[in-house]
Amino acid sequence: MPSDSGFTSMAAAKADTAAPEIGIGLLGYAFMGKAHTNAYKKIPYLIYPPPAVPRLVAIAGRNAAAAKEAAVRYGYERYYTDWKEMLKNDRLQLPTPRRPSPPPRPACTSCARSPWRATPARPPRCSRPSARPGSSTR
Repeated sequence: MPSDSGFTSMAAAKADTAAPEIGIGLLGYAFMGKAHTNAYKKIPYLIYPPPAVPRLVAIAGRNAAAAKEAAVRYGYERYYTDWKEMLKNDRLQLPTPRRPSPPPRPACTSCARSPWRATPARPPRCSRPSARPGSSTR
């Protein structure tokens, strides 16, 4: 079997330079917040060499006590109770709107239109009828 294919070639990968850091901001701290934080923390060793190393900059949620606890537990530098204030953080480069239900349209569009937006694997999920352009709510 050739030595330059398959799993063994991935184990032999070497980084020429240090990967840049990318500041992560997460909207939501419950189950999906935990899942996304876990995924961000695993990027540097699952994808090697990593395209960027996630730095957990900020997490936002409605409940101040729960957001603070999540920041401490998951390793975020700061917490917010207002996602709009979180988006003003200049160290934030990749905002991620995640909640058990789809985030409100303003949160999705603000994250998607941020000037420092990185290209996500898929666009933010806004599936409520009110989140779709041209739709109305009852």
